[in-house]
Amino acid sequence: MKIAASRVPPDNSPVKALVSVHGNAFEPEYLNRIEEISRKGWGATFWGKDSTTNWFHAPLSVPSQLDGANLKLSRLYLFYHNTSRSPILSVHLYAGAKLVQAFDKLGSYGEHASRPDNFNTFRLDKPVELKHGLGISVNVAFPADPSEKPPRWILFTSATAEFRA
Repeated sequence: MKIAASRVPPDNSPVKALVSVHGNAFEPEYLNRIEEISRKGWGATFWGKDSTTNWFHAPLSVPSQLDGANLKLSRLYLFYHNTSRSPILSVHLYAGAKLVQAFDKLGSYGEHASRPDNFNTFRLDKPVELKHGLGISVNVAFPADPSEKPPRWILFTSATAEFRA
């Protein structure tokens, strides 16, 4: 699977801040498309209803300045674990109400809850200053499967935003 973020040239400016939100902050947009929710110390797991999709949203309060420097969002790390019957289709990042960048046609699944990798790292085409917080939106499919194997679930453990000056 290709991730569009890999086409972006590296940013050599130093990382100024990492800001995280726990996976328990994620909420489904359409509660009626969820069969079960389990919140534990390690994150939130959502079991989706057959033949649906759903957006999951988490807010992130971010500093607009640190040590007198304006900070720019350069990367997002989304830590999750899901099955092939619950692939992530899209990750959208918002500065307040404005869409900053969309990562679409992903189809990613697997265990990506413990460290950054090619499937949970989203690098912005151009770093952007955030003045109104960061909204993280994740679109997940729960397609039908007559075998019912594996189950349809996604676990969000955390998300971390990387900021550079």
